[in-house]
Amino acid sequence: MNKTLNKSIKSYAKFLKSYFIRGFTFKSDMDNEAKVTDDRIYGENDVLNLDPGMNNNPENDNLKEEAILSPGKVATRNFFRNPLGVIGLIMFVSIILIVFVGSAILPFNQYYSQGNLTNVAPGGAYMNFPKEMEKEGTSRISIGNTFSVGLSKENNVYVWGSDNSDKVLTIPEKVQEALDNKKVTDVAAGDRHIIVATDDNQIYGWGNNSFQQTQMPAMQESQIKQEGIAKLGAGVQYSVVLTKNKNLVVWGSTLASRLNLIPSTVQGKVEDFDTSAINMLVRKTDGSIELLGVRGAENDTNMPEELKDGSVKVADVALTSNSAAAIDEDGKLYVWGPSRSKLSGDNIPKFSAPLVKIEGGDTTLTALDKEGNIYTWGVDNYGELKSPEGKFNQIYASYFNQYAVNDEDSKIETWGLNGFRFGSDDQGRDIFTRLIHGGRMTMIISLISTIIQVVLGVLIGMIAGFAGGRVDNVLMRITEIISSFPFYPMLISLSALLPPGASQTKRITMVMVLLGLLGWTSLARLVRGQILAERERDYITASRALGVKNKSIMDKHILPNILSIVIVNATLGYAGNLLSESGLSFLGFGVQEPTPSWGNMLTAAQTSDVLNIYWWRWVFPALAVFLVSFSVNLIGDAVRDAIDPRANER
Repeated sequence: MNKTLNKSIKSYAKFLKSYFIRGFTFKSDMDNEAKVTDDRIYGENDVLNLDPGMNNNPENDNLKEEAILSPGKVATRNFFRNPLGVIGLIMFVSIILIVFVGSAILPFNQYYSQGNLTNVAPGGAYMNFPKEMEKEGTSRISIGNTFSVGLSKENNVYVWGSDNSDKVLTIPEKVQEALDNKKVTDVAAGDRHIIVATDDNQIYGWGNNSFQQTQMPAMQESQIKQEGIAKLGAGVQYSVVLTKNKNLVVWGSTLASRLNLIPSTVQGKVEDFDTSAINMLVRKTDGSIELLGVRGAENDTNMPEELKDGSVKVADVALTSNSAAAIDEDGKLYVWGPSRSKLSGDNIPKFSAPLVKIEGGDTTLTALDKEGNIYTWGVDNYGELKSPEGKFNQIYASYFNQYAVNDEDSKIETWGLNGFRFGSDDQGRDIFTRLIHGGRMTMIISLISTIIQVVLGVLIGMIAGFAGGRVDNVLMRITEIISSFPFYPMLISLSALLPPGASQTKRITMVMVLLGLLGWTSLARLVRGQILAERERDYITASRALGVKNKSIMDKHILPNILSIVIVNATLGYAGNLLSESGLSFLGFGVQEPTPSWGNMLTAAQTSDVLNIYWWRWVFPALAVFLVSFSVNLIGDAVRDAIDPRANER
């Protein structure tokens, strides 16, 4: 009994040892077992073992391994031995992870657009300020849409950020020569232009000058020089000067906003101001405020009564795109505008000390309290709410960037938008984010359409090829009729089935169904041809003689033999559906704006300006479609070769 037990334990131990060796070394003992079996059958001196090289033949070893392994394991092994197939699989899996995981992580609002960020080139240097300015000390910073201008305490002007077609980052030689011989007193950045003021009350500008916003107005030039320049300001396409006599001079694009028509109740009483796209908020010498520009604008909504009647003395003002804010002499904050902006009410943070400064961005407000703490709140589109910790003396905010300066050590902190990885489109939307979220939509549409095509094509092709006769004739005539329809005109005609104002879900569902119903014909003919060749082979005749049912013959015998062809066709179909979705979206039948897809993003390539100037708007979506199509084709070819390694030899 003990001997039997000990023998069993030893045998089990040997088994475990062999198992773990195979598991950790990825080496099978199949060949050794086969060799032992051969030795037992034939003996050491048998004729089959006389040739020592025969047992070392790699081809024979592979045949033995294939005979032992299942067809699935053989196909898997062959696939991973194909370097192109592995590369394609890695590419495809990587794209899937980027698209589906990225779309779950990246915040996305398909209805968001920003007119100040249209057609911005790829880059990420909006807030990379010069270190020289930090060393010299910061006197003032003004922020444009993708750039900023700064004035150091040593009278040097610095410009940084991302350049545009107006060459805003390049100071003209004439302007630079003039500034070298003068003291600069103030700087201001508009949407696409910059103006600077000197101590002799001259104004110099560069960048976009469509409405002469970079030039001192000729009619007010003498007035400005006589009264002196107290402060500069700039909006989207206009510029502002506050004279030392408390007067405002506005020039540039002002016809729509009427900002150039300053009321007599304001002129001569302006202490400070802040600008937005179509409005200006003015703080007068008596502590009251007044909104200039477009009357009835959102910035004028729900203004507190104490500010309207002037009972509160205001110390600072700020404007966002649709809201306004003010700080009184006691450091108390007042915010008004539409509630959706998340700038008022319970969204206002708790301040540890009275406020001394308030600045407005596009959708945010930034405040500085008496102790040097910074507070930022509102709608976070590009990281504008990630304000730094520490003590600061200056804050600057506009559009989508914020700066904080500590005068003691001249340290500058930045937060907000630092650039678009893949640029922006004609509506100021981040192409990278839309590419990620649009990829999920495109890949899902292509996948479901391909599944429908494969199911219909294989089913109809197998029935037609195996049944033959009248069934084959009817099914093939139907296939030919469907394939004879012009693809895109047919889809456009069927689009009339959708009622006006149909939801995006219904539209997308119809696209997937129609792509599947109209795209199966080529696969059906291909499968039918293979079935006609396979059904006359001996193994089919033998199966029929053994009484195997036709369904079993088709499922278990014929289908595995044509699977490689189906897989290759499916991969081609998947890639084709990607392009079809692009074409349908281009024609207005596929996924509609603002919902992104690679297809409707490619519609940007319909003009020569986009092709030549704004290349990033179509290059990145086209590259995404190419990479997915290319990787799927590599996978399909590798799977075909794995299932039928001798396919290329025939």
